[in-house]
Amino acid sequence: MYLGVVTGTVVAERKAAGLEGTKLLLVQPVDDTGRSTGDVQVAVDTVQAGVGDHVYLVGSREAALALPTWFVPVDAAIVGIVDEVYTPERAAPTPATAWATPSAPPASPAGPAPTPDPSAANPAPASAHAADGERPAPPPRRPMASVPPGAGK
Repeated sequence: MYLGVVTGTVVAERKAAGLEGTKLLLVQPVDDTGRSTGDVQVAVDTVQAGVGDHVYLVGSREAALALPTWFVPVDAAIVGIVDEVYTPERAAPTPATAWATPSAPPASPAGPAPTPDPSAANPAPASAHAADGERPAPPPRRPMASVPPGAGK
């Protein structure tokens, strides 16, 4: 898998069997900091991505398997839209929106504009597990049922 930024669309009136009805997008491969890592490529979209989206892709044989009809002639397939990239070496996670895109202007020296707090419009109910400003703790996991050997045969 690798990361990329959708930079445009490809219109094709005729496509190979198995590609009918699929959307083709231009993708600029990038590293975890958003820097370009190669040439722009065409990828088949399996997740309804759009121009400007930060995505992750698979290539080669895995790309051909990402479509409902297997083994179609594709070299890259978009299989997810990235929300955030976190690398332990950095102090804070890098939101996908902070990645540099090939057509984006340079970042402001004052830093990014503050993002509005989505919880301000729809406050969530208070949770006994959540501390101030933190996400509530996930519910406890149920233990997996043990299956005796030979069961289900």
